[in-house]
Amino acid sequence: MDNVLRHPSSTGPMADDDGLSRHPPADIHAELAVLAECIHKPEAYTEAEAIIGRGDFTHPAHQLVWDVLGQQVRNGEPTSPIALRAEIERLDQLRRVNGGDYLWEISGAFGGGSVDYFARLLRDKTRERDGDALATRIKTAVIKQAGPDEIDRLITEYQQRRANITTSDPITSRLVAGGAFILDRPEQIPAVWGEDDQVLWAEGEGLIIAGPAGVGKTTVGQQVLLAAIGIRSHALGFAVRPAKRVLYLASDRPQQAARSMARMVNHEHRDILDAQLVFWPGPPPSDFIKDPSILVRLCQKAGADMVCLDSLKDMAGELASEEGGQAINSAIQRTLVEDIEVIALHHHRKQGGGKDGGREPTSLDELYGSTWITAGAGSVVSLWGAAGDPIVSMKHLKQPAGECGPWRLKHDHPNGYTEVWHEVDVLDVLVHARGMLTAQQLAAQIYSPDKGKPTPSEVEKARRKLDQLAERGLARKVSGGGGRGKESGYVASFSPDGELPS
Repeated sequence: MDNVLRHPSSTGPMADDDGLSRHPPADIHAELAVLAECIHKPEAYTEAEAIIGRGDFTHPAHQLVWDVLGQQVRNGEPTSPIALRAEIERLDQLRRVNGGDYLWEISGAFGGGSVDYFARLLRDKTRERDGDALATRIKTAVIKQAGPDEIDRLITEYQQRRANITTSDPITSRLVAGGAFILDRPEQIPAVWGEDDQVLWAEGEGLIIAGPAGVGKTTVGQQVLLAAIGIRSHALGFAVRPAKRVLYLASDRPQQAARSMARMVNHEHRDILDAQLVFWPGPPPSDFIKDPSILVRLCQKAGADMVCLDSLKDMAGELASEEGGQAINSAIQRTLVEDIEVIALHHHRKQGGGKDGGREPTSLDELYGSTWITAGAGSVVSLWGAAGDPIVSMKHLKQPAGECGPWRLKHDHPNGYTEVWHEVDVLDVLVHARGMLTAQQLAAQIYSPDKGKPTPSEVEKARRKLDQLAERGLARKVSGGGGRGKESGYVASFSPDGELPS
């Protein structure tokens, strides 16, 4: 029965190095001691929460009691077994604690000890389980004859995680040697969404998709999430790293979000959707300003390793204030550090009349809210157009690697599908240029075909694109080109036969 305390091996025994099966490392008595301390001394919960989370408990009943304790403490409500039973009954989960009787058994484990001591014991066991899981991954990679680079990476990760087990101090365990942190990094930025140097969403860094109402930011974001759970093969032509489970905070018009995604799936996808996608309709349980850790707790309760915030304005009040921006940033960073990827939907500042009225945003300053919001993001994508337009523009305002776009996106609204409809081909522009092509001229074609006056930043990005062609032998840089001030120009590297290098 699920409501009876058993050995915490719900995932089954693990194979030890000697080939014998054994249970994952756990300390059921320490779990009981932590919960008992929090029941008798509510202030102990805050102390324990700084060290552990629900994932450090191995028994489902203990995870439930931990969650309810936290909610009671944050609401200033009693934490006695009677109060806990009432709340668990309201959640229709009494069967998991033997009708409530198990709460008294937990309460009886109180020994008047130090909650941080018992919490550190649990954290140590979690690290040991993580180490065992990594060891299993290494064995699997060897069996599947993975390449040496992959095995080396797993071994390095395993050794680092095992080294952290030697300490029960949660602060010390997060410290990383300078050389390892700086130098032991992959050559390519690991991508959640993207590939090679074109990365729209980097691992461990938040992604913001911004745009006015009706331009398709929800549509694009949902296509990314569906690719993450395997229903779509890509998003905008780029691969998306698989996610175990996605939490979608549908806080802004949840029914509209549901209708949007309904265009992209059918009843054949129900099992995948039920297993790998979970929704939270409406605003989060508490404002990020009041409770910056609420996001990571929601993700942990949902068992999610990826979360979508739709949209940021519903996560915290007063986004334009320093307090609001810092709260958004803090909540996202707390979530990322727990290996949960974050994608957020946002909007631009409302533009008035005048010469800049209705002008497409070209900088992060034109997104609504405090600069802390975009400062904490690794990638920011801006969509622009009129509400309901099938063709909208996309600019990559902040890039973790190379710039993606600018693109024109084409929305197939009835089927919920978006594709890159147009992108300026730099090599094609260079080949068909009359004489030499300057970075200023290329920037005008890529970034500002209508106004013809690219910003200095856009000119530099265009220059990098031309320099990349030169590095590949497809272009030559000529000093003293044809631009004003004798700016350097570029020409295509044709052979005597009129062919470009392959």
